[in-house]
Amino acid sequence: MKDLTNFYRTLNDHIDHNKGRKTVCVTTCLNYFQVPFDSYHYTSSKNNYQAYKNVLRRYWSVRSRKSEFKIAKYPTMTELRSMLKKSNYTENDKFIVSGFQSTSAHLMVLDGNGETIIDTAKGCKWRIRDVAIVEAK
Repeated sequence: MKDLTNFYRTLNDHIDHNKGRKTVCVTTCLNYFQVPFDSYHYTSSKNNYQAYKNVLRRYWSVRSRKSEFKIAKYPTMTELRSMLKKSNYTENDKFIVSGFQSTSAHLMVLDGNGETIIDTAKGCKWRIRDVAIVEAK
């Protein structure tokens, strides 16, 4: 699968609002799923770091796969890729993956084979906090 990050990138820096922020990684992932940039004000806030899911749910079906991939133990990205390869998912299935480090968070899009489609922070090591499959409604 080809990395499409630069094709779908619309922001070069984060936009801070009073109630939240639009981040580069989340905006790029939402743009990949054809969510219009001006249809949302922010993608995360202090109280709701997963506000991007509510935005995505306006256009797509988003279902968690945390228990299927045992995310409670916070696997590494390599471990998640291995789990995806062993699963019954194909390259046509798209997953939105939330990762974290000690003080930062990140969002990526992977296909069912564990290949990266969107990743604005290549080369960084992430622990996985959440995995959700994104399907047409």
